[in-house]
Amino acid sequence: MIRTAVAAACLTLVALPAQAQWTQGAPGRVWVKGSFFLQRTGEEFDQEGNRRERIDGGESDNRAIFADVIVGILPSLDFWLQVPYLDLSFSNVVDTVRSTGIGDVRAWLRWQVLHGSTALALRAGAKAPFGFAPLDVQFVPIGEGQWDLDFFGEVGHSFWPFPAYWELWLGYRVRFENTTTRKDPGNEFVFLTEAGVNPTSRTLVKATLDGLIGDNWVVEGVETASARRIITLQLTGAARAVGPLWLEAGVRLPLAGRNFPAGPILQLGASARFSEGS
Repeated sequence: MIRTAVAAACLTLVALPAQAQWTQGAPGRVWVKGSFFLQRTGEEFDQEGNRRERIDGGESDNRAIFADVIVGILPSLDFWLQVPYLDLSFSNVVDTVRSTGIGDVRAWLRWQVLHGSTALALRAGAKAPFGFAPLDVQFVPIGEGQWDLDFFGEVGHSFWPFPAYWELWLGYRVRFENTTTRKDPGNEFVFLTEAGVNPTSRTLVKATLDGLIGDNWVVEGVETASARRIITLQLTGAARAVGPLWLEAGVRLPLAGRNFPAGPILQLGASARFSEGS
C-alpha cells in the first residue's frame, strides 16, 4: 500500500504554494512556479504510526516537477492550475519498477473575502484522474484513478512594517471511489500553517507545518486499516534573482504519519509574478 498508493500523493501535498489567501488582486495578473522534488527513502510510517525501515528492504526513488499557474480573473477571484510530471520507482532484492508521466491534475477557484493586513479566502477545486493508475500492483501508479473535491478556508496576516507574515489553511477533501479497482480512499482533513520573514528586501526564510488526516480506505466493500496520515515540517530559503524571478530551496522533514513514506524530501523552485502588459 505504501509503495503504490501514496508516492504521488506525498509529492502532491508538498507542492502547494503558500500565501494563497492573498489573491492576485487584478484581472490578468499571473503568478507562475516550477518546483522540483526529490525523495529517496527506505523508511516508512506503518499502519500503527511507527517509523521503521521497510520490512521488505525496498527503497523508493521519487522525483517530480510541478507547474503551478495562478491567474487573476476578477479583483478578488483567482483561477489556480497545478500539473505534475512524476518519475517514481521502487526497488528491492527481487525487482525494480518505474513509472513516469503526467500525474493527476488539480484546479481551484479562490475568492478573497477579506482584504487588508489580515486576509481571508475561500477556495474550492477538484483533482482530475489524468495519471497512470494501473491495476497491476507490479507497477508504480502516478495517479489514483479517481476524483477529489477540495474545500479550503485560508487566513493570513501581514505584520508590516515588520517584514513578516503568518497564515493558516484548513481544508476538507472529498475523495471518490476508483470504480475500476473498487478502492475508496477515504476523505481527508488537510491543514497548513506557515510563518515567514524577509531578512532583506530580496530574501525570504519560512517554516511550514502541514499534513493530512485521512479516513480508512474501503477496498471492495471492506474497510481496511490503511488511513493516510502525515505531518511534515518544511524549512525554506528564497532569494530574488533578477526582475520578478525568485529562486528557493528547502527540505521537508516528516514528523509523524501512518501508511506514508518517512524520508526527507528535497525541493527546488522558481517563481515569478507578472502583470498584464508587463
